[in-house]
Amino acid sequence: MSSQQQTVLQKAGRLAALYNAVPNFFWTILNLTPAVYYFYLYLPLNWLWLIAPLCILPYCFKPALLDKMVISQSRHWYHRLGVHRVQQYVQHGVIINRIIRRRYPAYRIVYNKTTITRKINESYMFERFHLGMLLAFAVLTAHALVTRHWQWALLLLLCNILYNAYPILLQQYVRLRLKRLL
Repeated sequence: MSSQQQTVLQKAGRLAALYNAVPNFFWTILNLTPAVYYFYLYLPLNWLWLIAPLCILPYCFKPALLDKMVISQSRHWYHRLGVHRVQQYVQHGVIINRIIRRRYPAYRIVYNKTTITRKINESYMFERFHLGMLLAFAVLTAHALVTRHWQWALLLLLCNILYNAYPILLQQYVRLRLKRLL
């Protein structure tokens, strides 16, 4: 690869990092704001001793355990749940990649076995993060239910589905597609 091609790919990579930060920031603010605000309003600070370990727990899970937690080995189920649609609007998603490729047509995320393996490992990391957050949101939702804050419980449940459940399914779907390429 020539140095000029490398420079172009580096510029594309920097642009991709910037563009991918936008949906990440948007979804994080949209879904974490209600959770943080609920915690601030209704929970004492010592509840962090329960929530923080739950967030960290999934980082102990090995890939083999995460692979056993998949809903299906078939893309069909993920399509029926609309996971492929979610992939349009997330970081490294269809829309972001399309925008980057307009300017840098050679830009690719996955182009050989090394990058496929890297993306598979990255998907495990993202799944662990969202699994930890799913557990934290579940505690907040349970608290809202027990204390009869029905609207908060519904909002937190919706945020948990959007910010954690679907991204977990998306990571499983991405891995399923990538493993077929190996």
